[in-house]
Amino acid sequence: MTTHSSRVPIVEKILNANDQIAAANRARLDANKVFSINIMASPGAGKTSFILKTIQALAPTVRTGVVEGDTAPVTIDADKITAVGMPAVQINT
Repeated sequence: MTTHSSRVPIVEKILNANDQIAAANRARLDANKVFSINIMASPGAGKTSFILKTIQALAPTVRTGVVEGDTAPVTIDADKITAVGMPAVQINT
């Protein structure tokens, strides 16, 4: 079996449009003095528990909110967050 490899020049970053949207989002958050973090991990890793503990600790002094992203249209995690009185928005990623 003969193998052949070649290089394909990359003219533009594949995620260029995503990078531009992310930069615009960062600028908007910065302009409004919004501190944001992105928490990603596998299912069952404890993300929602961590978020709940964090927002409960911050609640007396810091205004918080959560954008909950999930690949399935379920609202279990967003429901847990709103159940403790924190605003949450569910998005399908």
